[in-house]
Amino acid sequence: MRTVALLAASLILTSCGARSSLPVEPIAPLAPAAIDPRLCAPLEAEPPVDGSIVAPATPAEADTTRDHLTSDAEARAWGRRGWERADVAKAGCPKTDIRPRPG
Repeated sequence: MRTVALLAASLILTSCGARSSLPVEPIAPLAPAAIDPRLCAPLEAEPPVDGSIVAPATPAEADTTRDHLTSDAEARAWGRRGWERADVAKAGCPKTDIRPRPG
């Protein structure tokens, strides 16, 4: 019985509903999402390659040295690709004079 009464009440209320003739205020457009300020900071320069290594004396040392230098070159290439991505992300930053905080 309760369900029937609720159904009847909802039908009565919805039958009286009509669109309002009052003016509708337009919805303000959403502001674009703020960019993380860390992306807008100037990019750091790549650190220089310093130092040297001792010439390998055995074939095993030569293999190890080659593997190390290869992995070092791959890590630097990976880092450069990351800086390229950061540069692309920075293109979306507002054009202002942003300087990093000291310290």
